[in-house]
Amino acid sequence: MDLFIEKVKELFWTLITALSSVLMPVKETLILLFISFVFNIITGIITDVHVNKANFDLKKAFNAITQLTFYATCVVFLNYGTSLINEQAIGIIAVKWLTYIVVYFYLTNIFKNARQVYPRSQAINFIYELLSTEIFDRLKNMVGAKKQSND
Repeated sequence: MDLFIEKVKELFWTLITALSSVLMPVKETLILLFISFVFNIITGIITDVHVNKANFDLKKAFNAITQLTFYATCVVFLNYGTSLINEQAIGIIAVKWLTYIVVYFYLTNIFKNARQVYPRSQAINFIYELLSTEIFDRLKNMVGAKKQSND
């Protein structure tokens, strides 16, 4: 029995070492994605509870976790895949852009939720409009450039 336990320990540490060697180059990126995810989840829960008067939805939370897992897997795939074909520079750029895009959408959603929690905050409203590009519609309305509907 002791031999079996020792072999399982060896296998466990071998797997941990292999996983760490793949994840270490993108550790900071994965941490940033995780922090963005957690902040997005927290603002979403606060908005649901205080504004929408809804209970915690496990299905919604699981969907968010699967999306984070997808993004993290894409980051690891891009980094590791480009290193396999000796194109680390392209991999670094691809990982950065993917991270920028994902964090941008998390941030937009965070401000959308914050806007519902703090509807009178001009700063939050402005930042959300800027992030979501709603500000361009507002500018079009201000200068009268928005198309009129035929109704």
